[in-house]
Amino acid sequence: SKRLLRHSGIHVQCARRWFWFKRRLMIRNIFYSIKNISALDYPCIVAFSTGRDSAVMLDLMMKNYKGNMTFVYYYFVPNLEYKERILCFYEKKYGIKIERRPSWSTLSYMLGRKIGQSDCINDSRHEFNASWIALGTRRCESLTRRGILSGIDSVDEKNKYFYPVIEFTSKQIASYARLHNLALGEENRNGFQHDLSVPDDYGLLYIKNQYPSDYKKIIETFPALEAKVKIIEMYRR
Repeated sequence: SKRLLRHSGIHVQCARRWFWFKRRLMIRNIFYSIKNISALDYPCIVAFSTGRDSAVMLDLMMKNYKGNMTFVYYYFVPNLEYKERILCFYEKKYGIKIERRPSWSTLSYMLGRKIGQSDCINDSRHEFNASWIALGTRRCESLTRRGILSGIDSVDEKNKYFYPVIEFTSKQIASYARLHNLALGEENRNGFQHDLSVPDDYGLLYIKNQYPSDYKKIIETFPALEAKVKIIEMYRR
């Protein structure tokens, strides 16, 4: 029994050392991510989604990036109250203008053909004469995202992307947002997993109940989405 206790104690110590090693490594990587970006001054488009990761990314860019920046929000439906509230907050906070442009999903629906994220981003590059794009993308967000970003640092020279929060964990993002008093959207305050820029079925139901005028705008633009909400309401009775 003593031998088992001794071995279990060793395992606990190893686990603790591994935990603190990973923590120090991640903090170092975050520091170098910010340092790498602060050393550059290319004209850059900051793609702001209003989500928590994106809010932290925006704050880091405002405080550390030296080049000219253009700020763009790619909307699902224009002029939604619950999104405009956050956009206006950050415009006032930093004294900036956030351009509104239709998202790839909106353009695909309107034009009747597939429009990808890269198509919208490339259009913005031409419109604003800026080759570099800053995104609020994290490596550990999912296994898929980890695979896509494998071998990529905070500065992707080949594809001209900045990833200021690439090494942040979800807890570190939340701590940073709380420490710097960053305004968060409805999704972060009400337990949604993703921001409501493109709401899922339950997100639509939430918007219907809390922002009926916004829901009306969404259904006028995408009539087929109303059926999904009605199905949820029917099964909840």
